[in-house]
Amino acid sequence: MKSHSNVKTSLFASLVAAVVILSMSIVTVCAHGDEDHGEKKPAVVSTSANMVGRVMRAGDLEVMIKHPPIEPDKESSARVLITRFETNEPVEGANVSIMFMGAGGPVEVSAATGNTPGLYEAKLPPLPEGEYKLSARVETNGVTQGVEYGAIKVAPLPPPAVDDESSWARTLLLALSALVGLGVVGVVLYRAVQFARRDHAKGEAATA
Repeated sequence: MKSHSNVKTSLFASLVAAVVILSMSIVTVCAHGDEDHGEKKPAVVSTSANMVGRVMRAGDLEVMIKHPPIEPDKESSARVLITRFETNEPVEGANVSIMFMGAGGPVEVSAATGNTPGLYEAKLPPLPEGEYKLSARVETNGVTQGVEYGAIKVAPLPPPAVDDESSWARTLLLALSALVGLGVVGVVLYRAVQFARRDHAKGEAATA
């Protein structure tokens, strides 16, 4: 009976050790897959609407320009939202223009009043590839205020990020870790069974 109890204890301990090894291998792979290697870059385009938003204050106004990434030689559009800085009240009846200053000279576009108070919409003409200084001019109640947004680039869209390969690699690592863990479990169980058989055979021989 004591020998049989020792076999059960040994088998249980072996199973626990195998499960711990399997769990540690999977956790290690998962942790490595989510590790930040410092390769991430700050996002410029919003993930929800694929728009670039630029906000600047001009006196008592807050002027926000939203536009999709501008590709070379393609028409695009932009929206300008003008509000009071202190109250966030939309500003209506303004004369708004958007300017791109590039190597070929300035390109100025007027924005028309939109359907929402404080919102103005503009059609952007095709622009050659290059770097531009983006600015806006807002005239309200006879007062004109300029807004400088700094440099922007007109360039082809980068290729979409390849997430499938990393996902497949992570899945493959998880599968390999699981197989290794199962192999360890199988070896431990096989040895435990062999040990139990030998112990049982010795017990029978002793009682014969």
